Amino acid sequence: METTEDKLETLFAKVRALPKARQELAVEALSEIADEEAYALSDEENAVLECALERANRGEFASDAEVDEVLNKPWS
Repeated sequence: METTEDKLETLFAKVRALPKARQELAVEALSEIADEEAYALSDEENAVLECALERANRGEFASDAEVDEVLNKPWS
């Protein structure tokens, strides 16, 4: 079975064979992935999520009618 490392090496070989412009795009994309740091929620974002999780834990969910109303609302 091919490992993730093997797959990466295969992809790197393919990228090396690409024209320079395509190689630069690959480098840019991989750099974004490699340099990405975990997003830290703000206190306000944490509070919103805590409240939502508490409601979910209590079983408080939107009804089908409420969901339909939002999804079928015209976007303007």
